[in-house]
Amino acid sequence: MKLFRSLKICFAVILLSVPLSGFAQYKFEIRPFMSYLRDARRWELGGTYMFTTGTFNGVIPIYGFNNHFLGDTTVKRNIYSKPGFGGSLGVTVPFAALGHISCFALSIHLMGNYFQWEDLNKTYNLDGTFKTAPYKMNGKTIQLGLPVGIDYKVGCDAIATKRLKFGASLGAGVLPHVNITSIDSVNDAIAPEANIGFNPYVKAEGAIFIGICVKVRAMYTMGNVELINSGKAITGYTDGPFKITNNSHMMFSLIIMPFSYKWRETAWYNDYDSYNWNEKLN
Repeated sequence: MKLFRSLKICFAVILLSVPLSGFAQYKFEIRPFMSYLRDARRWELGGTYMFTTGTFNGVIPIYGFNNHFLGDTTVKRNIYSKPGFGGSLGVTVPFAALGHISCFALSIHLMGNYFQWEDLNKTYNLDGTFKTAPYKMNGKTIQLGLPVGIDYKVGCDAIATKRLKFGASLGAGVLPHVNITSIDSVNDAIAPEANIGFNPYVKAEGAIFIGICVKVRAMYTMGNVELINSGKAITGYTDGPFKITNNSHMMFSLIIMPFSYKWRETAWYNDYDSYNWNEKLN
């Protein structure tokens, strides 16, 4: 019984000491989560240049010598979009300090992208090559997404400081997105389709403070998302049903934090000044 009572006392002391040690380490208390979302100093605005891969799976005609029609076959081939573009608006919310100049943060961004597909209805030759059909079937996709993930951040934008000129981030998360895809020239035969995807992503960022914070980001998503599924032939364009699937995105973004000129090192996630109480803040 004495041992049990002693263990209870020790456990109570540990529980009481945790919040006290937390307040001793950090000079400033944790702010409510929503206050960070409303804090314009952490907002990000960016433009995106992207490359998209996919697959075509469907029935196409086979042609031999002198374009002699030999029949139909089912093929699955890789397709690539033309370089696309887009924009994003987002915020990162720090939730765990890791050291003097680093933290973990929740990353939330609203993004819109646009990319095009060309020559979806290529024909098949006996030598195994593909050839552009007489009547091209092109497509376009509008994508709206909300990537949410966790970032490890170090440097200027990690602790919102003008004192540090450089920063970097590594992150991962999930990208819920809606894709609206239409096929040019055959809109009467194939109606635009809206499909939902939910794909993982990884990203890396570099930052520099030059009066405001400017960042470059590389982001890669992976996973199959169906864009178009046509169950019929379209005279002059396809000889049977086909399906277009999106496989991955590679996105490069230039980002500015327009209100970062207001940064000051006075927040809970920066414990630098709790170790150096007399250091002058920005």
